[in-house]
Amino acid sequence: MSMNDAVFAPAPLFEAPRRILADFAAWRRRYAHYRETMSELNRLDDRDLADLNMSRADFHFLAKKAAEEACA
Repeated sequence: MSMNDAVFAPAPLFEAPRRILADFAAWRRRYAHYRETMSELNRLDDRDLADLNMSRADFHFLAKKAAEEACA
């Protein structure tokens, strides 16, 4: 490895902050999708829930799963 190769090599010092920012951005996208799904589910009335054979206790699981699948 010559001196020029060392100058243009990516600095490991900046890898951790870059990864942290990328992880945070991914979390924000998942959380926004989770909130949107929860909002839509909360708009359903009891009759709609009965027709879909769902309960309000299922909302967290369904919204989390939808967010993970949408952002995968």
